[in-house]
Amino acid sequence: MSTFNIDERSTDGESLCKSCMWVHIQRGFRESEEAIFCGHAYPTRAVKFAVRECTDYSSRITPTRKEMEEIALIIPVERLRKPAGFVGRNTFAPQDENDENDQRQQS
Repeated sequence: MSTFNIDERSTDGESLCKSCMWVHIQRGFRESEEAIFCGHAYPTRAVKFAVRECTDYSSRITPTRKEMEEIALIIPVERLRKPAGFVGRNTFAPQDENDENDQRQQS
């Protein structure tokens, strides 16, 4: 599992839980009325302080591997190399006319 530091993302001291996919947040009418629950493991557990680091953090913004595979484009790639090995005299054919003329002049 990876650890994610909030220091790298934000400097205002906001809890890491607010951008996690496992979080359940309940907010009241006042700013002080907020309950945060972590749903990574069952049963969900209350988080009573602002979290700076979490080993179970999974960003809600970043797509999962499955989502990335679903949106990925499959690009067909042609083989760039010819098969390895030797070619016999009977199967060899010059690519263009200039090569053929050069071979005749050398003989």
